Amino acid sequence: MSIIKLGKGLVVLASATFLFACAGTTEESQTTAPPPVVEEPKVVEPVAEDPAVVAARENAAMREARKVYFDFDDDTVTAEGRALLEAHAWFLSKAENAGIVVEVQGHCDERGTPAYNLALGERRAKAVAQILMLNGVQASQIKTVSHGEEMPEAEGHDESAWSQNRRGVLVYEG
Repeated sequence: MSIIKLGKGLVVLASATFLFACAGTTEESQTTAPPPVVEEPKVVEPVAEDPAVVAARENAAMREARKVYFDFDDDTVTAEGRALLEAHAWFLSKAENAGIVVEVQGHCDERGTPAYNLALGERRAKAVAQILMLNGVQASQIKTVSHGEEMPEAEGHDESAWSQNRRGVLVYEG
């Protein structure tokens, strides 16, 4: 019986030693570990661009996207075309761009008589010019011309080619 009591005592002693050892290790690791370092986010100030570079980039962008397409036998500017023209109007109406002149060319597909297509091309060019003026561009900055069917964008005798030929084009002078 005393061996059993001795065995139980040893088990209790070993358990207590184990628990104290584990508790000491946990406290020890918590006290010796350095606190985590939290870095503040770095704020990067934007670099001011040269106004001449910005103006040149805006000018180049305006010269790239300069075609407005029309539906068959129609001179109404679509919503997509209106958005493009509003961007051009914003550019042209800036005080530093008051000397820039844009030629608005009206084009048609090959269907219809040459006289009818010249008249439709003129109506298309004037519709584009009207939207530019409604958005602040001076009339003195705009010239209109109709090419009718004489200068097709795409060769062909199908809807794919015709849809590309029914257009108004902004041509910046200078």
